[in-house]
Amino acid sequence: MNQTYERIKGTLIGCAYGDAMGMPSEMMTREILSRTFPDGIHHFEKSSPHDFFGRKFAAGTVTDDTINTLLVCDTILDNHGEFETVPYLKRLQTWMDDNAKINPYVIGPSTAKALDAIKKGTPISEAGKYGTTNGSAMKVSPLGIIYDYHDVKGFVDKVERLCLPTHHTNIAIAGASWAAACVSYAIRGGSDYPQMFAMAQTILEEGMHRGTQLPCASLLERMSCIKELKNIQSDAEFYQRLENFYGSGMEVIETIPAAYAILLRSNGRPKQTAMLCANMSGDSDTIGAIATAIAGSMNPEFDTADITVLKEENNIDFDDYTGKLIRYIK
Repeated sequence: MNQTYERIKGTLIGCAYGDAMGMPSEMMTREILSRTFPDGIHHFEKSSPHDFFGRKFAAGTVTDDTINTLLVCDTILDNHGEFETVPYLKRLQTWMDDNAKINPYVIGPSTAKALDAIKKGTPISEAGKYGTTNGSAMKVSPLGIIYDYHDVKGFVDKVERLCLPTHHTNIAIAGASWAAACVSYAIRGGSDYPQMFAMAQTILEEGMHRGTQLPCASLLERMSCIKELKNIQSDAEFYQRLENFYGSGMEVIETIPAAYAILLRSNGRPKQTAMLCANMSGDSDTIGAIATAIAGSMNPEFDTADITVLKEENNIDFDDYTGKLIRYIK
């Protein structure tokens, strides 16, 4: 199979892999995480009695990060290679109606709030005007697969469409644009991580000019500073500095720099990326989905047994999605 096919598949597997690996530790504090998994997380684990949401998921189960990513894929495929906001929202609402029992466990706060507002009559253009969490960055990788990062303004236009109903703020659009740009670079044959990150910063800057202009800390400054973590030798010290100083929560200002720091530390190796995220307190599954999708887009190297678990536990046909998406690459 050709490189493009393998990298598309690696992106999708990476999203699910990082999501499922991080699921058991999602939103745990460092104290609870260390007590629950004293030896760390090194493979897929089932939900524990200390699960933040009280879930009882089997090992290898994905959450809203992957579910929404595949809904974005389905929207693109239904619209002959283009992403459109309204069809995506319809798909998301249908999924939520069909899975009402697990919605509280898998749907993020900004998305839930925006969808409720839209149901009550708020225009789509207004519903997401204050969303600053990572719900768009987590599901944006299919846009990176389809659209070419070389057209900076056009590329961010597509990302803004995705962010419009739920996360239409400068910081959310910028973070999602960065994540999508990294994937787009890899899908189009890029092989140099420093070059990828330099290009993605340009895309991020364009994203900051979009959406509701909210005052916020500089994402670029935060990402520039967080590079210091690459030089820390021990994982314990790395996590201490990341979690306590920079943050590893669901706000984009924490999520995207954390994903960047993890990718630098793992040298873009997918399994190491996912494990580093899973053993981090905070929003481990979403940061894992974003970072491991990027790692998988450049280095689509996953254990066959792990892929089988993801496919069977979540009923995902990665080859089917890949074969269909590859036809629409711009």
